[in-house]
Amino acid sequence: MTDIKSAIQEAFEHTEYDLGDVAVNRRQVRVSVIQEGADPNALRAVIEEALGADALATVTVTTERIAGEDTVGTVVSFRYRG
Repeated sequence: MTDIKSAIQEAFEHTEYDLGDVAVNRRQVRVSVIQEGADPNALRAVIEEALGADALATVTVTTERIAGEDTVGTVVSFRYRG
């Protein structure tokens, strides 16, 4: 199995997005990006490139407070089919 967290962190190093946190709980993955209103399609493309297009299921993109702070960001949640 791919190290999901590391693969996503590495993929975001080469983008304009500031990655907040990557949390993995079994096959549920939550990726927070510091920019509010980040392009959902672009975020999904970065993650698909890192993990493979067939690896993502039930993708949800929301705008919310990051880690309970005043910072609002974009969160991509999905199930991983590894």
